[in-house]
Amino acid sequence: LPGTGVAALPETVALTKHALACGVTTVVMLPPFYYKGITDEGLFASYAYAIERIGDPRLRVVLYHIPQMSAVPIPFAVIARLREAFPGVFTGIKDSAGNLDNMTALVRDFPGLSVLAGADPLMLPLLRQGGAGCITATSNLVAADLAFVFRHFADAAQAEAVDAAQARIVAARNKASRFAQMASLKTMLGAKLNDDGWRRMRPPLLPLTEQETSALLEG
Repeated sequence: LPGTGVAALPETVALTKHALACGVTTVVMLPPFYYKGITDEGLFASYAYAIERIGDPRLRVVLYHIPQMSAVPIPFAVIARLREAFPGVFTGIKDSAGNLDNMTALVRDFPGLSVLAGADPLMLPLLRQGGAGCITATSNLVAADLAFVFRHFADAAQAEAVDAAQARIVAARNKASRFAQMASLKTMLGAKLNDDGWRRMRPPLLPLTEQETSALLEG
């Protein structure tokens, strides 16, 4: 799913229209994040602005709740109002705040909303509470294990295999979090694919140092 939510609303509209023109109907949309401390009314108005100007009935939006980065949380009251004002448009939320209680409350309060964890280790407990799955960076490394857990988490006959896959998922996430996460993930993926080109980063993010790379890959 392309992420089309940026700081400038006209650009969010343009990027989303481009996705739709390419046949992609579902996008992940951050709130506008330049101004902090905005009101619920302002947050609702920003999403409404985008949806009304995109003006395409095919559009489906997955909200992106990552307040530790955006500093703009998406409150339940705003989600409820958006779903009421734009039926069928806001179909999911990626919750990367790392709070399982918040995710399970979303499942409880918004039937039909696909609640997706932003951290791999939380997918399994969220699925067991009625969640929809996850959207995570570590899926580039442990996609097979995540897919196995997704398919078999409710199968008692596969409980041992699910636990083993979950342990590998948690280990990969922990390893990727030892140093800067994005650089670590790309370094690990490069090692897996035997392609150092994966270590390149776009500023302001920087590659791991040689010492960090050695410690990560040897650990």
